[in-house]
Amino acid sequence: MAIPRIKVNHFHTFYYQYESTLLDALEVQEVPAPYNCRGGYCGCCKVRLIDGEVEYIRETLLDMDEGEILTCCCVPKTHIEIEIPES
Repeated sequence: MAIPRIKVNHFHTFYYQYESTLLDALEVQEVPAPYNCRGGYCGCCKVRLIDGEVEYIRETLLDMDEGEILTCCCVPKTHIEIEIPES
């Protein structure tokens, strides 16, 4: 399998380097991504998954709408495109 490519807000693209979570990968690339608890409880790191698939590495306690993911609890399974809401 190819190394997953991550595209953020239609302009920032980088390759996943097997960090612990998608949130960690975003931080390594200095992509401003919101977060608070890092445990899947608060929902602050919720983003919209536009394309691709992720794999959850830990259980979340939040109900999410279709197409939403928590960056603190998942890793990319394929090339993905996400949209981070503007603050």
